[in-house]
Amino acid sequence: MTVLSVSEVSKTYGATRALRGVSLDLAPGEVLGLIGANGAGKSTLIKVLSGATRASSGSVRLAGRPFEPSGPLDAQAAGVQTVHQNIDDGVVPGMTVAENLTLDGFGRGGSGWFVTRGRIRERARPVAADAGLLADLDAPVESLSPSGRQRVVIARALSRAPKVLILDEPTSTLSAAEADALLPRVRELAGDGVAVLYVSHRLSEIEALCDRVVVLRDGRARRTFTAPVDRHAVVAAMLGDLVPDTSTTGKAVDTSESVLTASGVTARPGGAPFDLRVRPGEILGVTGLVGSGKTELLEQFFGARPLLSGTLTLGGAPYRPKDPGAAIKAGVALVAEERAARAVVPGWSLRAHVSLPRLGAHTVAGVLSRRAERSSAEEVVRLLAVRTSGVEAAIETLSGGNQQKVVVGRWLTGSPRLLLLDEPFRGVDVGARADLGRVLRGRADGLAVLVASSDPEEVLELADRILVLHEGSLAGELRAADATAERLTGLMAGTPAREPS
Repeated sequence: MTVLSVSEVSKTYGATRALRGVSLDLAPGEVLGLIGANGAGKSTLIKVLSGATRASSGSVRLAGRPFEPSGPLDAQAAGVQTVHQNIDDGVVPGMTVAENLTLDGFGRGGSGWFVTRGRIRERARPVAADAGLLADLDAPVESLSPSGRQRVVIARALSRAPKVLILDEPTSTLSAAEADALLPRVRELAGDGVAVLYVSHRLSEIEALCDRVVVLRDGRARRTFTAPVDRHAVVAAMLGDLVPDTSTTGKAVDTSESVLTASGVTARPGGAPFDLRVRPGEILGVTGLVGSGKTELLEQFFGARPLLSGTLTLGGAPYRPKDPGAAIKAGVALVAEERAARAVVPGWSLRAHVSLPRLGAHTVAGVLSRRAERSSAEEVVRLLAVRTSGVEAAIETLSGGNQQKVVVGRWLTGSPRLLLLDEPFRGVDVGARADLGRVLRGRADGLAVLVASSDPEEVLELADRILVLHEGSLAGELRAADATAERLTGLMAGTPAREPS
């Protein structure tokens, strides 16, 4: 029996063919993984199924009937619920957590003439409890962390008893503990007969959760795997057998000098002071659970928040930036955690995004030079193999991974001394990660990189050395060559694994 059937669906945007005859079936109680490199067509297929856009050709059937939703609300009413990757698309700022959890119910009528805070809270309480959401129901939703807002969106979707649940990178902003709690809940839903389309770049989740896996590449469904899946075969299908080479990870680095030296710094209030060094040509990974202090530490180095304790030197000279502008002038750049909220301006072109943080470098006689902007943008496209129709393309027309390449690459055109990357690979596939790693390692100017990620696999793939934070304190430091995901996870949780005897 099939609940959702996609047959030869294609979608074109002008000269761009985002989908090329995609077909797949989804059965009740099945968790179907959808995976592919950035730009493979995953987001476009999700938009078609969620009612956000119409297919150019092909057909979709839901429970045996034609499914042609006129919009997202139409799709939801038919029983297709979607949790999108950009969490801020799913919450309404200015409203409470409870109001966001019950948004649909009160918007469809049948609630009487008066809607009070008490009634809203009463309806929201079981929705939150069923999803394990412990947030203050009266708090403004924008006061929650990214992971908190994501859990609100997921909780609301789960409350709707969907026939088909589409989860687009649902754990991208969750801590390891939160992700571990979500995955069994997804299996429970499947056990109740819900058909789940699960989109993720985290292969470990795909392996653990999915009954089958469909791989998209260049807008086509290339292969379908049945569990248990072969990870190498999945990656090869995604990238066309061009499996990323991470053999340079953990390389030896010259220890005679440091780009950044931090002495007695504190990641967050209550944490113990510690020291760190980032050397020329080195990629230093910092990992830890959400709330361990990773973001706070990077923001202190960038002048976005005051230094809590200790001293910093940059290139051997005292360094204490009073604000991000001072950090940028000193050669320090930050790629922030929340790309959609803090790094991307909808409607602006790729060209404008590249020049945005360094307008002075693209100005001639006090006037912004389009020629200089285009030159820098073209350099980023070439350097990072950005897939785009051109440098004048609106940023939102790029896939998430290609947007991230632009956000990272725009700093590289300015030759910074220290690049701070905060959760840079959320929603970014292994191929795009490999492209970024290749470029960062290939810098001839001795660029030092400090990358923070809550995913141990990501830091193992990229870093030469790894620092692990636990509740604001340094739990351990390992060379990448000596580290494993299990060792890192133990340190992150504050329960380090015993060394083999």
